[in-house]
Amino acid sequence: MGTVRELLNRLRWDPGAGGEPVVLEVSVREGGEERVREVRFEDIADILPAGVTVTDGTFLPYHRVATVRRGPEVVWRSGRG
Repeated sequence: MGTVRELLNRLRWDPGAGGEPVVLEVSVREGGEERVREVRFEDIADILPAGVTVTDGTFLPYHRVATVRRGPEVVWRSGRG
C-alpha cells in the first residue's frame, strides 16, 4: 500500500487520481483526550517529510493519520492497532 506520504503526493500530482473527495482521519489531543478529527485533502497546504500542514497552520505528523478515505472507500490505513 505504501506510505501515507506517497499516497498524498500521488493524489496531489496524478491527474488520474481524482474522483470522490478525500478525507484523512487523524488522531488529535483536545482537552486532554484523544479524538478523531477529519481533515479534507483540499485543506492540506503542504505535504512535508514528517507530516502535513493544514491551511489553518496546524501541523499533523504522519503517525497521527489513522485512515485515508475516498468517499466511503478506505484507500490507506495505518498499520497500528
